[in-house]
Amino acid sequence: MKAILAVVGVVILLAVAYVGFKYWQLQQMAAKYKDAKEVASESIEKDGSKWTIHMESVIGKPIDKVWKALHQPERSHEFIEAFKKSELKKEEGNVKTVEFQVQVLTLPLQTFVVQLTFDEPAHTMTAKALSGPQEQNATYRLTTLPGDKTLLVYEATATDKITVPLPLSVQKGAVRELFVNQIRAIGKGIETEDAKAKPAA
Repeated sequence: MKAILAVVGVVILLAVAYVGFKYWQLQQMAAKYKDAKEVASESIEKDGSKWTIHMESVIGKPIDKVWKALHQPERSHEFIEAFKKSELKKEEGNVKTVEFQVQVLTLPLQTFVVQLTFDEPAHTMTAKALSGPQEQNATYRLTTLPGDKTLLVYEATATDKITVPLPLSVQKGAVRELFVNQIRAIGKGIETEDAKAKPAA
């Protein structure tokens, strides 16, 4: 009996140590994105299950190129490893429905379907989650900056459908990393288009 209790005790200790390590690992990865160069400004607030998010990024490319890349979210998986899937499910006029599978930090894979509406004259894209772990409404707004740069402003409100048993700092880190990966996907999309255009020039 003592031997069994000793084994159980060791297993519990190992489990606690593993969970502790995973939390530490998540904290480290969340901190990694805190000072990401892609984030010029941010406000990530959570009240209960509700999120209010404002993030800005300065992209060193003209607004037309950024808009074109933003208009192709279904290609995200081609450019950034965190996007395991980005499949265009439907397109009608200026509205696209895209299914994403994304993995941030070392958290489980998240699957969600988003309806994206593009306002060409305003260089604005709105996003509404149709399925996934959150109810979310978001806006991506582009503004021209001096020097052929573009300001991307992301604003979102979201409500968690499930309780996530993780420290708030880790949850914020996941939000930040997802934003950074979106900006990187835009950058990679522009680079790809520029590379295609060079031989024709």
